Amino acid sequence: MLADSARVLRPRGLPRLEPRTLSAAASAHLDLIRGLAAWAVMWGHLRALFFVDFQHIEHNSPWLRVLYFFTGFGHEAVMVFFVLSGFFISSAIISRRLSGHWSWREYAIDRSSRLYVVLIPALLLGWVWDKIGSFNFASTGLYSRPLEGFGAAIAQNRVTPGIFFGNLLFLQTILCPTFGSNGPLWSLANEFWYYVLFPVALAAAVAWRVNSRYRAVLLTALAIFLAIFLGPEILVGFLIWLAGAVLVLAFSNCGFLEKRRLILYFLVSSLVLSACLGAARTGYSVVLGSDLGVGIAFGLFLFGVLQMDIGTGHGFYPRTAQTIAGFSYTLYVLHFPFLLLLRAWMVPPPRWQPDVAHLGYGAIIGTATISLAWFMSIFTEKKTRVLRQWMINAMPRLDGRFS
Repeated sequence: MLADSARVLRPRGLPRLEPRTLSAAASAHLDLIRGLAAWAVMWGHLRALFFVDFQHIEHNSPWLRVLYFFTGFGHEAVMVFFVLSGFFISSAIISRRLSGHWSWREYAIDRSSRLYVVLIPALLLGWVWDKIGSFNFASTGLYSRPLEGFGAAIAQNRVTPGIFFGNLLFLQTILCPTFGSNGPLWSLANEFWYYVLFPVALAAAVAWRVNSRYRAVLLTALAIFLAIFLGPEILVGFLIWLAGAVLVLAFSNCGFLEKRRLILYFLVSSLVLSACLGAARTGYSVVLGSDLGVGIAFGLFLFGVLQMDIGTGHGFYPRTAQTIAGFSYTLYVLHFPFLLLLRAWMVPPPRWQPDVAHLGYGAIIGTATISLAWFMSIFTEKKTRVLRQWMINAMPRLDGRFS
């Protein structure tokens, strides 16, 4: 079946499907973008937790407008994650199928080890931090009432065993809410189910192609069931994720642009992405500012970034980009309950005005949060290979007939 699927994925007369190998520069660029996207989410939440909303600033100024504008792209940064995830994961899946080395077991181990090595400590630490905050700082109401600017969720009502295990199984926003105060966990459910849905749909397509009707019907039914189970909102995110998969095909089939055309393309795609991001923040255009609009625009922008062979003349840039990306997942899943605990401890209502002194305090808090995430990543993300090898040794080989 693996040999058949490899031949099916190389049909004559159709575009090349083999993912192109990334250059050192392209890998560094993607690392930097992934790391900065996590930082954007963290700084946005820090500003919203600790500082008053823009309309409540007592002494407004142009530079504060700029600061508030550029710290408000946390949600859009998650769309960046989706596109990057679609690019990396679909590339790995297609490469394995084409090489004849596809294995559901190995794929499941790769994805679950990557997710759980950080998620389990994050859920446990989040539980501890939320319990400390709700017990010691109950008078602030931050844990017993909805957080201003963060919807109607009440953190202390979500610290239950059922919700904990629901998040452990990536059922948040589907069958249960996110655990405790850790609202950013919503996107992990999306990611996990995209990891499942894409290879199932691809395997169904391969089965139809080789006229394996029983397998094709079963896999197609499973893909349809998953789509219904996930619902339309998560499926819209899947379209954004698929923009990364489309980028794999575009990058593999389109010749590299010459320098002048690449510069022009990069400028135009940057303008398009800027327009979509601006529309997302201002509400100027519902279409351009939509999640799908931002995701597609970022995919177009990324096509140019992948061809930019700059910044790797010395090792500082690649090492820095790799370091920032190396704890981005840990930062993403740890930062919110930690920041909320600091908020409850340091800033009883009302929130700070963005004056020089308090902005300095905010910078220190943000730096401390980033430092904590980096430290925790030593015991989480950097142990992914260790966990993966343990799972390979522990899990029985049950490669299925539906490869």
